[in-house]
Amino acid sequence: MVWKEPSGAEQRLCEQLAAHGLSVSWAKIRRWREFGALPWKKRQGLGRGAGSSSELLPETFAVAAALALATTKKRPLEQAVLEVFTTGTRLDQVVAAATVPLPERAVRRALAWYMAQDHSHPFAAIEMAARSAGGCPDKAMDAALEAAHRYFPKLYRQAKQKGQPPGMTVPDSLADADGLATFAVAIVLGFEEFGADAVVEAVRKSLPELTDEYGDEVFARLSSALRGAEGDSASLWSRRTRWPSLQDRIQRMEQVEYAQLCRIRDALTLLVDASPALELARRAGVEDPDVRHVEAVRALNRRTDEYLRRAEAVSRYPAERAWKGFTGLLLHVCSSPGRLSAFQGDVTVLDPALNDIPGLGRRVLARCMAAPEREAGPQSLQ
Repeated sequence: MVWKEPSGAEQRLCEQLAAHGLSVSWAKIRRWREFGALPWKKRQGLGRGAGSSSELLPETFAVAAALALATTKKRPLEQAVLEVFTTGTRLDQVVAAATVPLPERAVRRALAWYMAQDHSHPFAAIEMAARSAGGCPDKAMDAALEAAHRYFPKLYRQAKQKGQPPGMTVPDSLADADGLATFAVAIVLGFEEFGADAVVEAVRKSLPELTDEYGDEVFARLSSALRGAEGDSASLWSRRTRWPSLQDRIQRMEQVEYAQLCRIRDALTLLVDASPALELARRAGVEDPDVRHVEAVRALNRRTDEYLRRAEAVSRYPAERAWKGFTGLLLHVCSSPGRLSAFQGDVTVLDPALNDIPGLGRRVLARCMAAPEREAGPQSLQ
C-alpha cells in the first residue's frame, strides 16, 4: 500500500504533539486515523477546482496525546485504545480532557479484539483452544479437552497455595478438577456433541459426596435432561447451559449503546478510584459513615460486592496491567443482560458515599494517623 504525503492537518497534529514533548510520526497518525481512533473532520472542498482542505477538531489533540502516551512502548493499537478508554484519566496531565473522547468505532474494534484474545475465564480458554483446531470437530474436541484438563488442575493447585476456598469454578480436589474439566468442555462445545453418559460421569467425579439415594435421583434427572439435549440442540435447556460463542458475546457487546458503555465505564472508574480508601478503612477498622454505608450495601447486594472486589483488584494493578483488569470488568457487566439491566441500581445504591472520593480518602487517612496517637496517649502520662 502506498500512502500519500501527510495532509496539512496531519502535519499540524505532529507539530502540536512535538510542542508537548510527544514525538509521533505522521505515518503513525495515519494508522490511528485508519483504525478509527482519531476524531477527524471531513475534508472540505475549496471550490472552483482549488482542491480541498482539512482541519483538526478541538478534541483530536487530546485523543492523539493520550494515544501517544499509551504507545510509548511497542504494543497493539487495540491495547492502546483500551488503555486510553479505561484508564485514560490516570494518564499524564498533558491530556486536557477529563475523559478522552475516543471515537466509538475504535473502542468497539478494540473490545472485540480483547474478547478474541482473552482467556482469563476457563470457558473462554477452552473455546480458544477449540477454535485453534481449524474447524475440524474431532481436533476441536481434543484441543478443548487438553486445555480444560490442563486449566482446572492448575487452578486447583493455585487455589490451594493461596488458601482460596473452592467455588463454582475452583475445584476442591484433583478429582473435582477432572470432573469440572469434562463438564466445562460440554458447556462450551454443547452437551449434544459430548454425550450424556460422559457428562454425568464427570459430575459424579466432582460430587463424590452424593453417593446416597438422593444423589442417585439427582444424577438420574441430570441424565434425563442431558439425553433430551442430545436429541435437540435447539432445546431451551441446551441453549441456557451452553457457553455463548465469541461471535455471540461480541454481538451482545455491540448491542450496548455507546453512551451506556461510557456511563458504565465512568461508574466503574469511581469504584476503582474509591477502592484504596475503602480497603484501608476496612483493614484499619476506621469508623466513617460513608464507609459503613458501603459495607452495608456490600453485605446485602452480591453483585455490588463483586464489582467492588474486582475494582479493588484493578486499583492494585500496575499501570501496564490496569487496562486489562478494567476491560474484563467492563465486559463482565455488559456481557450479561441480567447484570446490565441491574447495573445502575447496583451502583447508585452506594450514593452518596462516593460523591467525594478525595474527601473520603483524606478522612480515612487522618483517622488512621490519629489512631496511634490515641493509643499512645495514656502511656505517655504514666
